[in-house]
Amino acid sequence: MEQSTQSPAHLRPSTSGRLAQEHHFRAWLLQHEQHELQIDRYKECFGYRKHIKRYSALPGSFSLCRPEHSAHKTLTRAQRVILGFLLCTCLLAVCMFQWSFLTLVMGLITLLYILTLALSLSLSFQTALRSDTFSIDEALLQRLQDAPWPSYTILCPLYRESAVLPQLVQALLKLDYPVDKLQILLLVEKKDRETREALKRIHLPEHFEVLVVPAGRPRTKPRACNYGLMWARGHYIVIYDAEDIPDPLQLKKAALTFAVQAPEVACVQAKLSCYNASQNLLTRWYAAEYAMWFHLVLPGLQRLGLPVPLGGTSNHFRTADLRSLGGWDAYNVTEDCDVGLRLARRGLRTVMIDSTTEEEATSKLLFWLRQRSRWIKGYMQTYFVHIRQPGNLLRETNPRYLLVLNILLGSSVTLLFFTPLMWILSCIYFLARPSVEWFYQQLFPAPIFYPAFLCFVFGNFYYVLLYMYGCMRKEHYQLIPWTLGILCYWALTWLAAFIALYELLREPHYWQKTAHGFHLVSSSQKQGNQRHRHASKQRSALKTSLLNIRQRDIVPYVPAPPFLHRLPEIALSKQESKSHLWLRLTLISAIICSSGALLFFLARQETLLYADALSHLRIARKVFDSLTPGLAQLGTVWLPFHHILMFPFIWNDTLWHTGLAGSLVSMCCYVATALALYHSAHRLTGNQPASCLGTLCFLLNPNILYLQTTPLSELVCICTSTIACACFLAWIQSGRTRTFLLCALATNTATASRYDGWFLFILLLPLIALICWKKRYSLSKLIGHMTLFLFAGGFSILLWFLWNAALFGDPLEFQHGAFSAQTQHAGLIQEGVVSTFHNLSIALQTYLSTIIATIGPVPLLLAGIAILFYCIQHRRELTIWALLPFFAPLPFYTLALYNGQAVIYIPGTGPTTIYNVRYGAAMVVPVALALALFIDRISAIHFPVSTFRIALCIVIVLSQPLLLISQGVITLYDGQYGYSCQAAQPAVRTLLRYYQQGERILLDEGAVFLPDLSIALRNFVGEGNRHYWERALLKPEKQVTWVLLSRRPQDRVARRFWRDAAFHKKFTLLHDENGLQLYHNNAIALHQAPRDVDMLLAPYKRCTINLQLASSPIWYNDKSR
Repeated sequence: MEQSTQSPAHLRPSTSGRLAQEHHFRAWLLQHEQHELQIDRYKECFGYRKHIKRYSALPGSFSLCRPEHSAHKTLTRAQRVILGFLLCTCLLAVCMFQWSFLTLVMGLITLLYILTLALSLSLSFQTALRSDTFSIDEALLQRLQDAPWPSYTILCPLYRESAVLPQLVQALLKLDYPVDKLQILLLVEKKDRETREALKRIHLPEHFEVLVVPAGRPRTKPRACNYGLMWARGHYIVIYDAEDIPDPLQLKKAALTFAVQAPEVACVQAKLSCYNASQNLLTRWYAAEYAMWFHLVLPGLQRLGLPVPLGGTSNHFRTADLRSLGGWDAYNVTEDCDVGLRLARRGLRTVMIDSTTEEEATSKLLFWLRQRSRWIKGYMQTYFVHIRQPGNLLRETNPRYLLVLNILLGSSVTLLFFTPLMWILSCIYFLARPSVEWFYQQLFPAPIFYPAFLCFVFGNFYYVLLYMYGCMRKEHYQLIPWTLGILCYWALTWLAAFIALYELLREPHYWQKTAHGFHLVSSSQKQGNQRHRHASKQRSALKTSLLNIRQRDIVPYVPAPPFLHRLPEIALSKQESKSHLWLRLTLISAIICSSGALLFFLARQETLLYADALSHLRIARKVFDSLTPGLAQLGTVWLPFHHILMFPFIWNDTLWHTGLAGSLVSMCCYVATALALYHSAHRLTGNQPASCLGTLCFLLNPNILYLQTTPLSELVCICTSTIACACFLAWIQSGRTRTFLLCALATNTATASRYDGWFLFILLLPLIALICWKKRYSLSKLIGHMTLFLFAGGFSILLWFLWNAALFGDPLEFQHGAFSAQTQHAGLIQEGVVSTFHNLSIALQTYLSTIIATIGPVPLLLAGIAILFYCIQHRRELTIWALLPFFAPLPFYTLALYNGQAVIYIPGTGPTTIYNVRYGAAMVVPVALALALFIDRISAIHFPVSTFRIALCIVIVLSQPLLLISQGVITLYDGQYGYSCQAAQPAVRTLLRYYQQGERILLDEGAVFLPDLSIALRNFVGEGNRHYWERALLKPEKQVTWVLLSRRPQDRVARRFWRDAAFHKKFTLLHDENGLQLYHNNAIALHQAPRDVDMLLAPYKRCTINLQLASSPIWYNDKSR
């Protein structure tokens, strides 16, 4: 449930608004009373019973469902023929086509997973965006206590429920509803002597009636409800199960919901929860599933206007609507789901209300399996019934209805049978990968394997997260840690699915009874806080009469005031509109600055100066264009999120060669960072102009402007980290579950972008615990928040360990590998060229110097003053803790320099050249945020001339970029003159002069840097190409035409061939300069290619680093970040 620690004044309903609500509802209730006085309910019941006797085609079911629209027969003759034909076709295809057919089956299964996951994502996103659960203020209900409420009938089907009867009666007696308008029908089977005897021992008030359901088949709950519907005298009707404890105000809330909604709303579904959630492990999982279903899935279906499969209890109907449908299908063991679909098929809608019915979670495994197998069997029945005539179904509804029917029921149930197989195949693949890899390559070709792999990884992550988020919305915080083991619960569901399939074939209409009352035997404490059908085609005479029943019993619709349709939303004030203007101004400024900078640096061919920029592009491109394309090309050193974001662009040759595939990603992150920064500043200051000006300090920083035009990963990390910090700040101030989840997800993307995000994740963990303690959260609530953040925020870290273990057999390969930061910096440390190693003061001094060179001394000083004053002024507020994550780069890079995990060269602290100074850009966001605080502070000072304040703020914003430009953009200088750039070697010119299309080149890509030569990456043989790499090292003359060797000791190609006499006989050395050697295969003729070498290498002319330094151990691609 969304919470807020504060309620802004402009969002609180005014007194006049509350009076208008009360007036509207009171007028509707009075009109309803007058309408009811004109109807003889006893005569109406008698007439409906005559309809049942005259038109029922299924004797004994007490319903008007036609056999073709009922589960009386599970499969029609046509359906059996079609299924038999499909089965024979599959068996024949397996015999004839074998691998091809199995591959097709796996592709179809993967497609089902994708569709189901896409629908679930859409539902949860819609619910998280805004839940359409209708809410009625309890204070309003108190003021309407004396109003004339409509008549209500409660159906309570009972079968062997003597254990929970006293609890049910007590719960019904607590309902806050006039007893003279209430009819409670206790429906007891004739053969259930035990329950009837128990009812005789209980003193029941006059508005309780015991109805004995005549003996007959099938003995199901919907049949009993149909019998009760024949005797129902209430204008509205609701079903409660024997173990239910409904919200005492639920009937009034449902009645008023009907008052506000349009006539096409035929059902109001209350939420369900479990009062014995903590009884055992099974009830914990059960309650978590309910929280997810009723707080995320069903509200999402309602918001999207899709059919809502109702819950088995607490669904409120107009009695006339239910009778016009013909009642429930007595042969369907999930009559609730069937009714929800029939309502939608007729064009009627279901809405959710903010009222909860507590019920018993099944605590015994045997009874849980019986209940769940009945549900799954009922879903299959419902699907087969509604899909019998898809043409008619499509004409009566729309394609969205058919799509949801096939995904929500068809696909979801089908996947229950295939998911165990997929898990078994996944376990075998990871446990015996070398032995079975050939089998999986046949069964899962690349177009199927990668979507299936993504569904397997992120689908399971998403569904576990969905359970956690549902528990948080329901405030079941104590259940969140237990959702980490939800896979075991799913395994039980798979077992129940096979039981359901057996029962569908053998006993399709048998109702597996769920025993209740085990919570009364145990000493478990009740949990929770009191707070879910189907157009069927009838014969023309029956259809006309049923429609008349509905029409004459609907109160004339009186349009409610507009605000009642969007309670508790309030229209935006003028002040909020102004804030949107400043936000739009910030957005427009970000787009203009980003586009202008790109055009400027692209025209000067400076976007690809950094060697790492081209390396990032190559990694993303190799997933699609390499000798062995695939996700394995992402490697194990650089974190992959930045490369994954390039996938929509990198396949295009123009975007790849120009670097725009990476630049577009950085530019989007630049704009998103500006918006997150604006919102953060606005939350801290409440000053829109100051927030906009502070954001401009970030937007106009020349170093940021340059970096956002390059394919480097800095802007991706800055963006994700800023969003995480902004959501953390929003959570501290509002306490909303949604913002906390967004904080965790943004942190997760930050940890997948750069290792900076790992430090942010570690920093946020104690801060979240501290904030929970400061807010006096209960221990279970604190543990719930910590568990969700650990899972949702750290999932990418766990995935990265598993990825490294799967590819190289070492989960710490990114740290131990030949091109990790630790390995590469070890040589520099031994040579004594890293002065920051194990020297904290120099490390801090180096990074502070980098920040000053990136931002400027004056803005940094003003930011420090602003932070100091803000902390003093707000020292007793929690928001000061929200500032810490913004400044996380300062301790992170200081510690990285101290431990030798990072190297920065900047004049005054080491060598005279510069290197990795772009790390200082990570501090631009926190400094800009602090400058927003400073500008806000200035605007509060009353100067004699008001224009002086405006001029001073403009000077602060504009002086920073102008000063930095005059001194030189240090990140650009690093790409032009520092070690971060890499000029084209003379050997590269020789290669371009003689290279012919399609010839393969062998090189160690980690030791030899090549600029973009417009050569397809599939013609390069490197370590990532596995078998081709091994064969090329063994017999290069048969595999490649060219070999590039570097004198660097980590070059594995050089170590293999340096002293190999056979290699030197078969290959000719064409060029040897600056530590780079180029060899050509003697077996292939050498011809000069008609190629403009100077034009191809023009973008690298601005890199003026001494080429001899390229062979020194100082130069390398810094893949540590």
